[in-house]
Amino acid sequence: MNLSDAHREIMWNISAVWLMYTLFIVAMGIFGYGMWKRISFWRKGKADDERWSDFGKRFFFMVKEILLQGKVRGESFAGWFHSLIFYSFVVLVITTGVVAIDFDLGTSFFNGYVYLFLSGASELAGVFILIGVGMATWRRYIKKPDTLTRNFGDTFALSLVAILVVTGFMAEGLRIASQGDPWVWISPVGWVFSLMFTGMSQDAMAVTHKILWWGHTVFAMGWIASIPFTKFFHLLSLPANVFFAKMTSPGTLKRQDIEGMMEDPDFDEENFNVGIQRTSEFTWKQRLDFDACIECGRCENICPANQADQPFGPKQLINNLRDLVHQAAAKKAPEGGSVGAAAADACPDVVGNAFDEDFIWYCRTCMACMEVCPAMIDHVDTLMEVRRNEVIMQGRMPGEAARAMRMLESLGNPFGPQDTRIDWIDDMKVRVVGPGEEVDVIYWVGCCTTFDPTKQKIAQDLCKLLDRCGIDFGVLGKDESCCGDPARAMGQEMVFQQIAKEQVEELKKRKFRVLLTSCPHCYNVLANEYPQFGGDFNVIHHSEFIHEMLWSGTLQPLQGEKQTMVYHDPCYLGRYQKVYDSPREVLKSIPGATLNEMSDTREQSFCCGGGGGHYWMDIKKGERLNNIRVQHAIDAGADTMITGCAYCMQMLDDSVKILNMEEKLEVKDIATAVLESLERKN
Repeated sequence: MNLSDAHREIMWNISAVWLMYTLFIVAMGIFGYGMWKRISFWRKGKADDERWSDFGKRFFFMVKEILLQGKVRGESFAGWFHSLIFYSFVVLVITTGVVAIDFDLGTSFFNGYVYLFLSGASELAGVFILIGVGMATWRRYIKKPDTLTRNFGDTFALSLVAILVVTGFMAEGLRIASQGDPWVWISPVGWVFSLMFTGMSQDAMAVTHKILWWGHTVFAMGWIASIPFTKFFHLLSLPANVFFAKMTSPGTLKRQDIEGMMEDPDFDEENFNVGIQRTSEFTWKQRLDFDACIECGRCENICPANQADQPFGPKQLINNLRDLVHQAAAKKAPEGGSVGAAAADACPDVVGNAFDEDFIWYCRTCMACMEVCPAMIDHVDTLMEVRRNEVIMQGRMPGEAARAMRMLESLGNPFGPQDTRIDWIDDMKVRVVGPGEEVDVIYWVGCCTTFDPTKQKIAQDLCKLLDRCGIDFGVLGKDESCCGDPARAMGQEMVFQQIAKEQVEELKKRKFRVLLTSCPHCYNVLANEYPQFGGDFNVIHHSEFIHEMLWSGTLQPLQGEKQTMVYHDPCYLGRYQKVYDSPREVLKSIPGATLNEMSDTREQSFCCGGGGGHYWMDIKKGERLNNIRVQHAIDAGADTMITGCAYCMQMLDDSVKILNMEEKLEVKDIATAVLESLERKN
């Protein structure tokens, strides 16, 4: 047999092919109607112009993510079966397309080596799809993880995919059994199915083949028609959501210029609003987010609040909002967000309907959910919009958080009098850089470091390192107030914007090359939020600075005690800024130190529990997050826990005391650990 002659008859035993095209037109009509309904739903959302920028970059990113399945494969088992199904479907679509072109246009692509390759690849693809469906079925209905939703839609999707593949194999098996096939060795699965029909008459096989072929075709057309109405819609909504994903830094929140709005001559006080109160106030991208969620549960698997048995989950957030917005859309809510009685019924409040007013306060804004979401949904950004409305427009927030906000407004920080900052800076004998002066590095100390005596050691040790390196540096002294992060994280947008504008102006009065900070929360605000207020600064975290000094040879560790370290990735340094390697390289350079990794680390690091304003409030439900994190360190065999955040340090140190682990585990900042390694001990 000459391989170049390999082929088979297309549409063997099939007549009335016009019926297939009729079914296809009907299926596409239903599909088109469903897509029109979906797109109409999104378009009723408010504008989000940023999502229409950088089309080339977005397209490349989408193609890369869809083809490589990077986010999807973030969870190994689910990633494997999804990849088996996805790539196999791609093969089957290509094969079907080549066959259709040959049949419709009279070409002869499906011959010879192309026929052998596509036939063999399609056989494997069918097998891999069935394996993938089996794995998904086992996970969903036997293993039954708590965070994975199970409903009829999932059963329908898995069943239809399996039926499509099996009926295809059976039709192929009947063709082989009836007609024989000199190239059957390239279709081993079809050959196995052909054994089922041994002994049947030719007439019976022909009739049965037609029934199976048309059944397969009806199921295929039904699948096309069902896409906009079923779980299959993620085949379109997920790539669309990836295409329109956030292109700015993860730590950059979209915001309204509140002061500008209020100073506008056309300011409408009655319709003034900040954040999201009603279902009509979501943007089209947020509505797309709701539809793109496939309820895989990965966000809740990694959410620290959910793991600590607290009544919050990012999937619950998105799904509840989706259901409420769809219910409101079904009532034909008027466009424009009118607040009349009829509109209030058609555009209900989010808080009180999607969830209660406590729900949004359990989130630590750690962004773990967004890190693992294969649909790239902006959980944190949407939640923050709801928080802003709750705080500014409704005047609702937890009591402890409200006290911190009052101190921030009256004192310039949520900790204590500004005099304390000035006195302590004077005691450090560090240069205070005044307006109009020039310096290489301005060290932004940060409130938590300044006002807590146990955290002042971070600044003291870092300043000693700067001195050792011969760096020309200074601080702002009395002109440094809170960067505004507590207000930002707790939704008090008016206070944050006022602080940001004031601090940007103070920084602009000095000439400097680097803005150095030891606080990841300050880092995020200074680097990612202040540019929205005209403050474009070269911001560096002290772990990055120390790493650079070690790499250049300016700092050289001399000695170190034998110790087993673990490094805790602060959420606002790791997931927000993608700084993972520098701190680890620093710790590896310390003589005598062994660096172990905890169970949840790097991109999937477990939050200390202090993010999202929780440093100032203690919601007593579920387990303490910091206790869980300290247990991770103990399980990793550590005697020293290193971090690069004053907030994390406080939370973790508190937990060490709560768990009575002071004799077993010490919590240090990375600057302290490095300074100790530079000083010879007699």
